[in-house]
Amino acid sequence: MEHQENEVLKEDIQKKQGNGFVRELFSWIKIFVVAIVIAVVINEFVIINANVPTGSMQNTIQINDRMIGLRVSYWFHSPKRGDIVIFNNPEYKEGISKEDSKLYVKRAIGLPGEKITIKDAKIYINDSETPLKEDYLKEEWYVNAGTDDGVNYNNGELTYHVPKKGDKVEVKDGKKYLDGNEILLKDCYLENSGVEDGEKQIPDGVYTVKADCYFVIGDNRNDSWDARYWGNTNYVSEDDILAQAVLGYYPWRGLYKKADYAK
Repeated sequence: MEHQENEVLKEDIQKKQGNGFVRELFSWIKIFVVAIVIAVVINEFVIINANVPTGSMQNTIQINDRMIGLRVSYWFHSPKRGDIVIFNNPEYKEGISKEDSKLYVKRAIGLPGEKITIKDAKIYINDSETPLKEDYLKEEWYVNAGTDDGVNYNNGELTYHVPKKGDKVEVKDGKKYLDGNEILLKDCYLENSGVEDGEKQIPDGVYTVKADCYFVIGDNRNDSWDARYWGNTNYVSEDDILAQAVLGYYPWRGLYKKADYAK
């Protein structure tokens, strides 16, 4: 009798241990599922975790930097001048464009309804006599033709900017090469023309920003495919602006500095 009671007690203990393991397993599964749901919600509605494959925003954002953009930045107010914005590329075409060109990162310069004048490598807002102070630019702005670090996302063809003074160009079999890469120039680049015989040449440009839209360009003005050159529009709709880029985390860059005029 005592032996039978011991066996029953042993089976009861094993059963409880088994039930305890199952409960603990389900508890971990529940935590794992909740964590995934929270991560998805945060990524879809709160932040954007993005990689920057080009040098169009140098020196603010370097090539292949990983950064975080806040979607919540524009829940209660519209983008401000000087904000670095993440937006849907207005020229992106599903199945044709490069996947990493789906989202663009540029600086908002022109606000809805404003007149933006580019003259002598300076930007003037609404006919102001004082140009915008832009201490974040990578280098002296010497050419009004950029290709977003060499790639024309309109047609996927590799395209290099007009050679500037000091570049070494090799001519071989009737073709010109810059740094070992063939120079392919589209008519649009020739029309926007860059540097001739080492002289600085920047054609004037005037843009009247549409309502609910923004004029956005890269900090690397000499090498950025941006609103100045898009084929179907020169502006980004506010509805297509997804987030404000605020932090570079790999490699660590910290919080992006605000433009002086935006403080």
